[in-house]
Amino acid sequence: MSEFRGSIAQVNVQFPIETVIEPVAGENYTRAIIYMPVSLAATNLPGVENPAAGMKIELDSSSYGTVTGDALKKWLVPFFTSAQAAKLAVVIFDDDSEAETNLLADVYEATKYWAYFKFGFAAAAGYNALQVSLATLCVADPLYSQLWVGTSDANVLTKTSALITALNGAEADARVIYNPDANINPALAQLGDSLAVVNVTGTPVGNDTDMHGFNTIKPSGATDSEGNVGNLTATQKAALDEQKIGYNTWVGDGTENVVTEGSMTLKGNVVGAQWVKCYIEYMCKIRTANFITRRNKFRNNAEYQATLCILSDVVKGFLDFGRLDNFKITAPIFADLPKSADALTVPNAWEATYIDKIRSVTVYGTLYVTQPTK
Repeated sequence: MSEFRGSIAQVNVQFPIETVIEPVAGENYTRAIIYMPVSLAATNLPGVENPAAGMKIELDSSSYGTVTGDALKKWLVPFFTSAQAAKLAVVIFDDDSEAETNLLADVYEATKYWAYFKFGFAAAAGYNALQVSLATLCVADPLYSQLWVGTSDANVLTKTSALITALNGAEADARVIYNPDANINPALAQLGDSLAVVNVTGTPVGNDTDMHGFNTIKPSGATDSEGNVGNLTATQKAALDEQKIGYNTWVGDGTENVVTEGSMTLKGNVVGAQWVKCYIEYMCKIRTANFITRRNKFRNNAEYQATLCILSDVVKGFLDFGRLDNFKITAPIFADLPKSADALTVPNAWEATYIDKIRSVTVYGTLYVTQPTK
């Protein structure tokens, strides 16, 4: 190649290539954060040296067993047994009334983008107050936060739970699941099942959040004298359904599998639909920001169509998955957009139908019998 030096090819011909980095985002919609007061950190995080308020300890299925202990470890066993590839973090906040920094609001603000699913861990005396505080924080960030709460308070069965009363009175929202086993968090166990596999979107986003069999916990009914755990009664189920509180029920197929019945938050929002909606919005925000900040992206029809293609591409995985259907781009033509020098405002850009879970089956039939003579 000695002839290349000083040649026309070297000197007169140039092929400069601009590097365009495609963002890889959205992992926060497959992660969970547990907020824990510093007063409980030493006992529940024995593998962390000098745990202090403000720390975020990231855990996975291979590390949580040595890092955590006591009640927290009991919470995490069902989660990581199902979601072996998932990531979860414990964030420590200062629960000293005299503290000025690293309070719950401070650490929440610093970590809220790391994980969509939020949980609160506290001793029994402070558990309800922590859930209400977290719910109040999460309600301001519905795109980035969904609070899941597990409760073993049997008062939910008679609609007299102080926790539910406080959450409903806080102008906030949460997904609540009841199970009488005080050693577990049934909401965290359900999330572990929801995050257990990657679907055709390349993520676990959109997986079932209820009515899928898993075997890491028991049903929500009473335990008999022989130690067998049963299902809730019809009356108890009706009380929880009325409050939009989930619960666990045997599948009944001879396995140890249970399902979570109940797919809504306390305010009646569909948990899975919120998850999918927030993920689509977040990914479209990230990818569109990446697109419009590339060189020479002008306000014209070509870039308008490219922006709509970003939306279609994000939604496509959920169409292939079957979670969404009847997707339509309903955006107006470029000439009919609101006039602006430098903004694209697209009214009524798209629509789709969220396809929910099969929760009951009734199959009618007819049996023909030839009448015998006697």
